[in-house]
Amino acid sequence: MFQRHSILHTESNSINYLIVDINFKFGVIAFYDLNEQPHKRKKRSKSPKQSSVRPQRIQRKPSTMSIDEFNEDVNKYDYKVERAEYDNGLYVPKQLSKLRRDGLILERERGAEENYDLIRTIIEDEDKLFEYLYTDRSHQHIKEISQNSGVKVPHISRMLAQYFFRGRSRNAMYPNYRYCGCNYQPDSDVTAESAKRGRKPVHTEYRNRLPKDEESIKDFLRKLGKRLFRNRGYTQQYRLYDFYYQSKEVVIENEEGEKGTRRIPFPESDCISFQQYYAYVKKLEDDRSFTWSKNGKKHFLKEYESRFGRARDGVYGPSFRYEIDATLEDVYLIFPYYLDQRLSSGRPMTYRVSCVYTGMVAGIHLGIGGPNWQGVLQAIYNACTSKVDFCKRFGIDIEERQWPCDVVPTELTIDNGVEYPKKNMEQFLDASLGIDCINYTAIYSGESKGGVEGGFQVDKRDVVQFLPGYVERIPEKGDAHASNFATYTYFEFMQLLIVQTLIRNNVAYKHNVHDQVMSEAGVASSSLAVWNFGMEHYMNKGRGKRFPNEQLLFALLPEGQASTTSRGIVFQKLHYSCEFAHSQGWLTDSKSRSVKKLQVRYFDGDTNQLWYKYEGKVYTAQLNDHSEIYRNRNWFDALHRLKLYDKEQVILKRKEREARIEQLQFTSELTAKAKERLDGVKASTTKSPKKQISTVAYIEKKMQESETAAFLRDILSPADETGHFKVRPERVVMPAITKTKEKNLEAMYGE
Repeated sequence: MFQRHSILHTESNSINYLIVDINFKFGVIAFYDLNEQPHKRKKRSKSPKQSSVRPQRIQRKPSTMSIDEFNEDVNKYDYKVERAEYDNGLYVPKQLSKLRRDGLILERERGAEENYDLIRTIIEDEDKLFEYLYTDRSHQHIKEISQNSGVKVPHISRMLAQYFFRGRSRNAMYPNYRYCGCNYQPDSDVTAESAKRGRKPVHTEYRNRLPKDEESIKDFLRKLGKRLFRNRGYTQQYRLYDFYYQSKEVVIENEEGEKGTRRIPFPESDCISFQQYYAYVKKLEDDRSFTWSKNGKKHFLKEYESRFGRARDGVYGPSFRYEIDATLEDVYLIFPYYLDQRLSSGRPMTYRVSCVYTGMVAGIHLGIGGPNWQGVLQAIYNACTSKVDFCKRFGIDIEERQWPCDVVPTELTIDNGVEYPKKNMEQFLDASLGIDCINYTAIYSGESKGGVEGGFQVDKRDVVQFLPGYVERIPEKGDAHASNFATYTYFEFMQLLIVQTLIRNNVAYKHNVHDQVMSEAGVASSSLAVWNFGMEHYMNKGRGKRFPNEQLLFALLPEGQASTTSRGIVFQKLHYSCEFAHSQGWLTDSKSRSVKKLQVRYFDGDTNQLWYKYEGKVYTAQLNDHSEIYRNRNWFDALHRLKLYDKEQVILKRKEREARIEQLQFTSELTAKAKERLDGVKASTTKSPKKQISTVAYIEKKMQESETAAFLRDILSPADETGHFKVRPERVVMPAITKTKEKNLEAMYGE
């Protein structure tokens, strides 16, 4: 009589059966035909450390037959019956460190328990076990488990087959790692026969990772250091590695004959890919080859936990829902005045509005100081208006098609930050600007608006961390403060953000922005392409969601009060000119002028323009020459410079007061000396000027008149025979002198 866990075979292996179950009540038997197993897989490495036994995984349930038919079948052969020996112990590679081995054991024990719990409902229920082995209801039971657990049907079938094939015990759930090539040894060099691990690349030509590459990565990490390793993402690390280790420096000569050097990259066939770099760095982290690691457990749970939903679920198309957030940039900007002292304006606050459906950056605003409601409104204004004038304001010329975001959204997603007070949000909705709903996200759940949150990190990796004045999160002890290295002005930093935004919107690859229609239509996987397609086919080309610029201007921009004077419209001590205001006679100091005060709108980041409304029409005022030194500045820098002028005025007034006192003292002393010199000289008591003075003045006047007359006669008279003009008259006739003046001259100069 046959027994479970026995093998029936002949010497020539004509039959080779593994019996896994016998049911005498119904007279049936379940077994595996070992001769029907797939062939052994070909070894990928010639290393003797790799096991030569590499069977395929069992993925089918056992074959069944009645006991009588089975007896009749096997009795045709001279078979032997042996007890099946199962080697299901937990296997851990010996070359791993103790810390890694302990972690791996715990991980595999947990995995085995989870696999056993997955199939527990079948193997511990006699009725379901019988139906699984001997009836057609096996698939029904597996599908039921799949629906309850969320695990795919093939995986459950494989676990059941593994359970029966390997002895029907909990140990059967351990992974058969001894046969999976865990001792893979990379080739020392790339040859025609050396296969690259993993799937073969289709569009790239990166080669396999070699031991020399691993040594290069270790050397690179040592040079990178603990601080930079933690502050740089893996992608940025690979870019640096690619620059220094997968490129070479060549000497070039320009047209003028000047020689210089530049780095050129190696061909892809001589380089490793980012995935190969990342896999090896993670292996070094797991093996504790370095005493520091990138992320801890808490960081992993926070940043990499499962996220099955998508932010664009329920979003109809581009511009339907915008996300907005603000962040303090990790860089100091330079104060545009007193450049020799290299003062800092502080760290800028970036407000960004992002389209949930396309990942498009719809609007940006740069402020100085903490997050506030005014900055939020200006970012929304930028997202809902044309970007051509906005970019031109910062010296960048674009076309409308390069940044076509000028549509008011239907919904707005915000967090619970202090810059979003409930009262202001209610007023914002009551303004009827086309936004019908405001979504608040949960506290400490940045993934709820991951598009705009991730954009900040992208800008930091691609732009900010390379700038002078970059703020290290964990600065080295004794390092100089980052504000001492501030280099870029507000205007220049805004240019960098605009260029970065255009790249992200137009040419950066986005892997998760397509729907099925876009994929079939061959739409490019960029935010701009998806935006254009979605606006055309899903959002009625944005009709009905574009508002007049004047309406948005006076609803969103910050407000202030300006005065009209003879020097122009004065706002915050800056002077502006406007042709309409001048034509109305407002720009005077007359108390009878009709308009003395104006309610204006302005941008935080630009002092060049103001807007005011009069009789329902919006007018623009431009900064005039009286305030030329504040042109192309943000209001923070301009107001700070005004405060410095006030301070400077006080200091100079104090010095002037001291100098005036010294001046009066000097005048007093000089007067005393002059009077002392004339001491004893009798002063005249006459009431009229002396006659000699009037005579001298008369002579000087007549001489000047005579010279002027001679000069005019020379230039107006015709030329002589030689063609020359007379430069001087032949003789000067002095006018007649009266007897009184003649006597005065004789008294002054003698006869």
